[in-house]
Amino acid sequence: MKVLGLGTAAMDIVLQCESLPREDGFAFVHYESLFPGGSCANVLVALARMGVDTSLVAKIGDDKYGEAFREDIVRSGVCARYLFTRPGGITLHTFVTLAPNGARAIFCHLGDSLLDLAEDEVVPQMLQGVKVFYTDMFPGRPALKLARLSRELGVRVVFNLECAPSFMQLCRVTMAKIEEMISLCDLLCMSREGLFELTGVEDPQVAGQTLYQRYRPTEGIVSTCGTQGAIWWLGDKTSIFAPAFNIQAIDTTGAGDAFIAGLIYAYFCQEMGRQRALEFANACGAIKCTQLGARFKASLEEVNSFLTRNNQ
Repeated sequence: MKVLGLGTAAMDIVLQCESLPREDGFAFVHYESLFPGGSCANVLVALARMGVDTSLVAKIGDDKYGEAFREDIVRSGVCARYLFTRPGGITLHTFVTLAPNGARAIFCHLGDSLLDLAEDEVVPQMLQGVKVFYTDMFPGRPALKLARLSRELGVRVVFNLECAPSFMQLCRVTMAKIEEMISLCDLLCMSREGLFELTGVEDPQVAGQTLYQRYRPTEGIVSTCGTQGAIWWLGDKTSIFAPAFNIQAIDTTGAGDAFIAGLIYAYFCQEMGRQRALEFANACGAIKCTQLGARFKASLEEVNSFLTRNNQ
């Protein structure tokens, strides 16, 4: 089983505080650390930990953040053959303020490398032997090119609309491009923020059904709703729900990425039923919340043990 991902590659500077500062306020930083991140990279690293053959398509700078990212992605077992470097470039990096209860705020320095990946740098050979193409559309044009090629080659497409469309447009990903990607994908994954912005409906159940009726992706739409669990819409009036696990969260950064990795592994790689796949994905997300940093650090055995302990 091989999964190819195109999307964000980043380093996260995590600042652990006693609480998040209010507007015009301040907070003491008790601990500062550097962690590898980037949503797409997080998904692929988690899949690699589950034994899946993964490759990342992205562009980084040749700065200290880019060097640290490349070293980690290779060490994590993800193929870096398509990880391009922009000479003199600045790698995407974030500053994450983190409170003891897991609450966070993220400040993003986009840099000049991630969105520099060009259409002509992605080629059909990248999809050779690939079963699933995963993308968060950063950047948009190369992602669409690989999605179109995936459709032609019978490769399943999973699109994670992790950021609200208004934010993506700031990164040169227009609504027209987003809608084209939705039309090309088999499975659409979304945050509650994205659901609300696309539908104007606050109730996630109603918003999901509204969005499904509009786009009708082959494998439906999945959304994580934090402590409320996750929902998978499959038809006009058909959905599957899996409740969240009760855990003591210390860092929610990357929880959605771990969830998606678990979903891809369970549903596409292991061909589990949708209900079981959703529960497995929830377990991956929950475990990540108990770990510091954006990356999922558990083994497949630990996920299965977690499910057993929680009677699922």
